[in-house]
Amino acid sequence: MKRNRFQNKVATSGYTLPVAAIFATLLWCAEGIYTLDMLWGWLLCGLTAYLWMETNNTYALIRIRSLLTPAIYVAMAGAAFSLHPLQPSVIIACAMLASYNMLFRSYQQTNAVSPLFHSFLCLGVGSLFFPQLLYFVPFYLWYATVFFRSLTWRAFWAAILGLALPYWFMAGYDIYTENFSHFTAHFSALAQFQPLHLGNYRYFDYLQVSFVAWVAALSLIASAHCIRTSFNDKIRTRMLLYCIMFQELLIVAFMALQPIHFHVLSGLLLMNSAPLIAHYFALTRSRFSNSLFILSIFVLSALALSDLWTRLSIS
Repeated sequence: MKRNRFQNKVATSGYTLPVAAIFATLLWCAEGIYTLDMLWGWLLCGLTAYLWMETNNTYALIRIRSLLTPAIYVAMAGAAFSLHPLQPSVIIACAMLASYNMLFRSYQQTNAVSPLFHSFLCLGVGSLFFPQLLYFVPFYLWYATVFFRSLTWRAFWAAILGLALPYWFMAGYDIYTENFSHFTAHFSALAQFQPLHLGNYRYFDYLQVSFVAWVAALSLIASAHCIRTSFNDKIRTRMLLYCIMFQELLIVAFMALQPIHFHVLSGLLLMNSAPLIAHYFALTRSRFSNSLFILSIFVLSALALSDLWTRLSIS
């Protein structure tokens, strides 16, 4: 009989999410949750965690009953102090997760007009705060074609309509305020690329880089395990996880090639990594995974306390 290790007890416990929420809230309070931007950032983090909980329950991304996905996201978001205030990174993470939820709903639907319209609508809303989010649109269409087999001509034009709808309102507002240059400047940002140069990587905060590198390493291990044991999952679950893993690869590549967007994309990375890491820790029972789980708790706590100490000493 397989041993029920510490990681498995945490994964199946009903106390995991409340403990993670308290941990994150204490970190928010340590920096000042009483300010309006901090409060909104905390609330949006809670909304994103709730969306992950609903998405996981609806599509059974993990084969057992577990709240580890929202718990891991909440803990990582709490430890990332740079993501505490309300900012584009947390807004687009929530918008992309909402688009995931709708996109997953289109799986093998012969008439996926409604879910694809709403999925691309959420993506369009997120792109209002970060125009480079539009780079992911062709890949979303590819996901709908290859992974979900739901893209028809009607669904395609519904997706384009959903993507364009926020910009209709944006253009109308800019015309009303007689400031249409804002609309054109928003799209001109898509053509701006930071030249590839080693000097672009020299001025990052080492704590932020360490945190993102640790999360990316855990995601890599989790993705390898997910692919190796994918035969245990249903075909639909397998396609959903493949979509998340491919999106993870795109986000990491985007961060590496355009480090100017490192801060914004780090919020996307945390949101996207949570289900992969949760899938790994919830469904493995080896001594290595258990040790890695305990080490991850210590690393996350150490990075959070180091970042907090640095911020308090500066202030």
